[in-house]
Amino acid sequence: MKKDFVIGLDYGSDSVRAVLVDAHSGEQIAEAVHAYERWKQGLYCDAAESRFRQHPKDYLEGLHVVLHGILDPHPEIAPLVRAISVDTTASTPCLTDEHLQPLSLRDEFKDNPDAMFVLWKDHTGVEEAAEIERACAASPINYTQVSGYHYSAECFWAKVLHLLRTNADIRREARSVVECSDYITATLTGTTDPAKNRMGHCNAAQKMFWSEDWGGFPPEEFFASLDEALLPILRTMNANKYTCDKPYGTIAAEWADELGLNRDVVVGCGNVDSHQGAIGAGVAYKTAMINLGTSGCCMFVIPHEQLQGRIIDGVFGQADSCILPGLVGFEVGLSAFGDAYAWLRRTLAYPTLEILAKSDKVDEQTREALVEEMMDKILVRLGEDAARLPHREDAPFATDWFNGRRSPDPNQNLWGSLMGLRLSTGAPELYYAIVEATALAMKTIVDHLAERGIEFDSFIGVGGISQKSPFVMQMLADAIGKDIHVSECKQSCALGSAICASVVAGIYPTIEDAQHALCRPTIRTYSPDAEHRALLEKRHAMYRAAGRFTESMMK
Repeated sequence: MKKDFVIGLDYGSDSVRAVLVDAHSGEQIAEAVHAYERWKQGLYCDAAESRFRQHPKDYLEGLHVVLHGILDPHPEIAPLVRAISVDTTASTPCLTDEHLQPLSLRDEFKDNPDAMFVLWKDHTGVEEAAEIERACAASPINYTQVSGYHYSAECFWAKVLHLLRTNADIRREARSVVECSDYITATLTGTTDPAKNRMGHCNAAQKMFWSEDWGGFPPEEFFASLDEALLPILRTMNANKYTCDKPYGTIAAEWADELGLNRDVVVGCGNVDSHQGAIGAGVAYKTAMINLGTSGCCMFVIPHEQLQGRIIDGVFGQADSCILPGLVGFEVGLSAFGDAYAWLRRTLAYPTLEILAKSDKVDEQTREALVEEMMDKILVRLGEDAARLPHREDAPFATDWFNGRRSPDPNQNLWGSLMGLRLSTGAPELYYAIVEATALAMKTIVDHLAERGIEFDSFIGVGGISQKSPFVMQMLADAIGKDIHVSECKQSCALGSAICASVVAGIYPTIEDAQHALCRPTIRTYSPDAEHRALLEKRHAMYRAAGRFTESMMK
């Protein structure tokens, strides 16, 4: 039997992952994960200002580590690798020089956060996003229609405009801009000309105002009305966009030689991580994918004829051929999902990190082991104890907007809240309230879509939370009232990239064909509990009321 292998790369918020996959059997031969070193130390970030930046060296170092991690143990397979595809978080742009190199790789900007990649969840461009939204509303064509008539600080142009306006040195030196996924593909192929950078379609269509309906990007006059500093950047960008089943180019010789690959290995065009996760999970019409990580993304596809030209208001993104070519792809979700749980973990761990970790009552090795054990087990224990709590209408409740609201109706200025607290309230009840809030937020999205004629038969859950937290998954199923099937694959985004790589290599004619061959089976199904679902309907009314109160406090 002919042997072909493909590689999928997935750049998430905290780490990069790679999988080496048999392109015919779907067997995962090897997996490697590398946590970003600078990011792990909290460098270049300030959560109080919603500033989250990542150094390109974290990406580049991780690229070497994970590729060697999957290929070095299998030198006999390396010559049989046909293609590599990449996904990353989005929108995560970085301003560059004329050679498509991030400004932070220059000595004078090596520690300047504004010269680095602006992570998807960075909200420093809230004011710029609001200005862009107003400009679109006043334009003959409202370019925000592809994002439900809203524009977010998580989107491309808000981030770029904010950097150019707030840092004079960066404004003076910037010559172009690159999305993270395109930067990785450009790096692998040795591309240094911004005009030759094949930008991924999903980023461009959902977060950058690119559409065939108005001939690509909006006209220069629109960008000039915001700030003329955008024009030189815009003019360097390739006007064409490429879906994830198209090749970016062939691997650069130095990468091929370093890794033991053939020099004709094809590198596919980059894509958004959640979109590739949907592909890896087996997304299809009527079957939505929920990717549960630091954020919560729900991805789905709809035939053109069902929409009949309608724009679904209040959703973060919708565009033709996003996710699966030929179908309209949608992205909705929560800006903080696992991040909300991590906030509680971090808060409860204060004495662990500030007292135990600095104590001289035990030796250093014991101290470090205790801190590591406590940090690893806090959420596990909270989940176990919360699952044993009775479902009560009068239990504490929360809103989930710890990093603003993504959908429906994006608003990055909102904050999370806890209500109904008593002296008897304990940590498991706080965890219960936050988990319930994230589930009710997802229910709000599903209800919003159902009211507009978009419904699903079932959901596929992927991401670490879907495999590690039965409590969270059952709460979600009870809230949305549909079965949630958990995928066997632990790295669905990386698998999605591998699936796209198999199409780019010509092994399969379409992504759907590759999905049929390579997607992994589901290992567990969470079905809604009717009694708890009835209670959650009442709790949902409380959640909505708490949300309205929270929004009123912002005015």
